[in-house]
Amino acid sequence: MPKAFTDVAIIGGGPVGLAAANLLGHLGIDCSLFERNPTTSFHPRGHVVNTRTMEILRGIGLEEAVNAVSLPVERHAGIGFYTSLCGHEIGVIETRVNAEWRRVEESQSPALKRSCPQDRFEPVLREHAARYPTVALHFGCRVTGLRQDAEGADLSWQDEDGTEGTTRARYVIAADGPRSEAREAVGIALQGRSIGQQIGIYFHADLWEMVKDRPYLLFWIYNAATSGVLISLDGRRRWTYNFGYRDDQSREDFTLERCLDLLRAAIGSAEVEIDIKNIMPWRMQARIADSMGAGRIFLAGDAAHPLPPTGGQGMNTGIADVQNLAWKLALVLRGAAPESLLESYTTERRPVARFNVEQSARNAQAMARKGLSGMLANDSALLANLEGPSGAANRARLAEGIPEQRAHFDYAGQTFGYFYESPLITPDGTPAPEADVVTYRPVARPGHRAPHLPVRMGGRECSLIDLFALDHFTLLTGSEGTAWRDALSAAGPELPPVKALTIGREVEVAPGVWEDLYGVAPSGAVLIRPDGHVAWRAAAAGEPGALDAALRRAVGLVSSPTTKGETHGAS
Repeated sequence: MPKAFTDVAIIGGGPVGLAAANLLGHLGIDCSLFERNPTTSFHPRGHVVNTRTMEILRGIGLEEAVNAVSLPVERHAGIGFYTSLCGHEIGVIETRVNAEWRRVEESQSPALKRSCPQDRFEPVLREHAARYPTVALHFGCRVTGLRQDAEGADLSWQDEDGTEGTTRARYVIAADGPRSEAREAVGIALQGRSIGQQIGIYFHADLWEMVKDRPYLLFWIYNAATSGVLISLDGRRRWTYNFGYRDDQSREDFTLERCLDLLRAAIGSAEVEIDIKNIMPWRMQARIADSMGAGRIFLAGDAAHPLPPTGGQGMNTGIADVQNLAWKLALVLRGAAPESLLESYTTERRPVARFNVEQSARNAQAMARKGLSGMLANDSALLANLEGPSGAANRARLAEGIPEQRAHFDYAGQTFGYFYESPLITPDGTPAPEADVVTYRPVARPGHRAPHLPVRMGGRECSLIDLFALDHFTLLTGSEGTAWRDALSAAGPELPPVKALTIGREVEVAPGVWEDLYGVAPSGAVLIRPDGHVAWRAAAAGEPGALDAALRRAVGLVSSPTTKGETHGAS
């Protein structure tokens, strides 16, 4: 039974809510999660766990567990476009089957982007969160009311056996989905539009003989009977097929028998044994909340920004939301930062979410313009004549548009390149790199994610980003940056915890490599936030008080000269 008081209440036990519970548990913050459903998701739903999310999970000890239940890396190596699984190939977008692509991917992060379906991902998150003594998980417990005042919020709830009660929380994270009751309770509106209606079929079928030589994550299907996308969940037997339907059709039209016919058309064979596990109607949306919070209640994930799945950004944007929020809540709850620090959550995260919503919609529109929609209702006459020799010209027309879709599936610039320009960031006057969804340009400019760099520390090989942690700031200094460490020692005791590391001393790396990547001289320094973003950078030796000022600014202890923040989606 939920207790009467908690520091943070989390509404929603999907990937974002469970990620929030893990992050807060890792920080030792008392939190209680409320999920109306008795179990985690039984439908695979979302599956893309991008590299930045894998880095976040790596930081709290979850990377290996997620890797263990993900699609094998060797089966996650490209995107195929076909008339059916047994039909004609229209085109391919290569990813990991290309050696140069793999080299670039491995240079960007110590982690790898994975495909981990929600019905496997959520149980891993739930099991791990349950290990934290400060985390209480209440599945089968529905929040029936939410009220807040200047000191906290009251959540009314009802569990599966009808027991009712109230829990008082100092703060609330609402990760309760696109139809968020918490969002409605605090009066935050959504802006945007619905793009279309879809059906997702989760089924089992042994398709190994058809795919063993095609190690692709997605198989986009186009023929006269159906167009949609087959998603390989385990590389062999577990699949989903998602497709759009017209406004004059109803979800009730898609009976078990009709869905079986559509699957046979997508596979291209009537001989395969198919076991449909679930048929789930859903609606593709591109919307964003006017604010990410109101008072002591903060929105995260689909509650704040339901976005199209074209690009796999939804769950990942939400997990980055709660990582941004968790370290700030911890500092405020421990009295190390003023409550005004939490205002930066909307300032920093909403523009990132807005970019991801817009880019995901652009991905869907770009596919549709080339006749490759799949996820939207598609009555194109082109699709009615794709099979056999007579369809060769039409297949060639579709193939021409495939290379233009790379940003839909290959988006390192969007994953790593977004940056914050908020009152917490001390700018250094350097320009931002040119925005690019596909290409990532590593840079340690203030506001950006601190770049990955292979290093050695304590006799072991690791990534530089492994040395950052959610419970403290990190000061990196060059080999001649002793003055910056001295400045840190002289900083006020009221400042948040900071771990200082000297490149070339505690952290071993070839001379000049870190300086070149991070844009500093050997006498320079870089301050990294708990979320891995750069808060401040000194290109060389400077005024010692600059570090103290940057730390105070980074936790909201001083006002910045400008209060207007903007966050860019990719660079």
